[in-house]
Amino acid sequence: MASLPETDLPPAGPAARLLPRFLARWQRQGAALSALAVRLGAAGLAYLLQIVLARSLGAAEYGTFSLVWNLVTIGGFLATLGFGQIAVRFMAQYQAEGRADLAHGFLRLGMATSTFGATLFAALGFAFFPLAGPACGGIGCLTLALALATLPFFALADFAEGVARSQGWTFRALVPPYLVRQGLLILLLLGLVTTGTGIEAGNAMMAAFAATALAAALQAALLAPAILRLFPAAPPRFALGEWRRAALPMLLSDLAVLARQNIDLILLALLAPPAMVGLYFAATRIASLFGLIEFALGAAFGHQFARQAGKSDPAAFEALYAETRRLTFWPGLLAAGALMLATPLILRLFGPDFAGATLPAQILIAAAALRLATGPAEDALAMAGHPGTVWRGQCAGALLTAWLCLLLAGPWQATGAALAAAAGSLLTTGWLALGLRRHLGFLPFAARRQDSGR
Repeated sequence: MASLPETDLPPAGPAARLLPRFLARWQRQGAALSALAVRLGAAGLAYLLQIVLARSLGAAEYGTFSLVWNLVTIGGFLATLGFGQIAVRFMAQYQAEGRADLAHGFLRLGMATSTFGATLFAALGFAFFPLAGPACGGIGCLTLALALATLPFFALADFAEGVARSQGWTFRALVPPYLVRQGLLILLLLGLVTTGTGIEAGNAMMAAFAATALAAALQAALLAPAILRLFPAAPPRFALGEWRRAALPMLLSDLAVLARQNIDLILLALLAPPAMVGLYFAATRIASLFGLIEFALGAAFGHQFARQAGKSDPAAFEALYAETRRLTFWPGLLAAGALMLATPLILRLFGPDFAGATLPAQILIAAAALRLATGPAEDALAMAGHPGTVWRGQCAGALLTAWLCLLLAGPWQATGAALAAAAGSLLTTGWLALGLRRHLGFLPFAARRQDSGR
């Protein structure tokens, strides 16, 4: 039978129109679920790693290793000087616009900046060695030296994660740093035990150095060919002013986030006995589960916000934001309710002395749930080119947390610190919501979905 001319084809039915929309939405939401699955797997590996280290090192050397490894994770994250975060925005936009020249320039400068930042932090660490010697002894100094040598690999991996996230490559972005690195470290530590070598802080950090370097090499091997296929060879072009203006607020935002998330615990340690600090730390560990969901949303939708911002289509950007918020609103609230009810049972696993952490944990959970319910405002603003609003909001939250903690942590101990942290988180959330209204034209709960475009 002769086929109809293309112009005479009947219009597609409702099912034909809905199927592409369903598949596109499933692809976006599947990326978020994949990112969440990777982070949950990483959390399980981290828990197993802490058990292996604690049982093998003993309390003193475990404390030494934990301290210097935390320095590596914070220093490696900051060493990209903001380029790890803005990579999501600019590499997504350059792919959408076909700007291979700017992409190659950004990659070169980003890798050079990350290496420079890590080297600078390591040099500062080595400069303080004379002060560290009397404080931590020979084992601590050896461990610190190995940790500082790890910084460049950690920073380059963080930059590569941002590049991979810019293209929606969830597994290339997250599996090497979160699963491979920790899995290799566990295997290397178990290898030391089975060969009779034993584990101490120094060789544990040597294993961490090897695992970090190998994971970074694997990530580069997975990422480089795909990036070169996506961006054909071209003379690099450098938009130094634009990148610097975007990177500096993101670096300041990272510093403000670290302050907001840790100042409550630091001030409580100055105002309360160690046992109360332990209770509060347990409470923060329970509430931090919501941070995994926030990270998964950013990993899945950050590059999509960047692409929509580049199209100058406010309605489509608003619709994308509405989709992300609806994706987590009811599940987030239900999860928060369930976690608050389960908090006493979870704290029993920590021991009978941790029952006093129930109310602080529930306060922190409620604040985290409200932040999650408003959607990824931080990612939306940063990817749309408004990182200054993000860092000012984080800074305001950190200052409020510190001020209230000084007022409340003394008389109310862990509960006062939790109230201060919750207030700081809510101030940041409100600040970012108003930033959405000012810069993008909508408030989180008023964001409208655009059915015709999806």
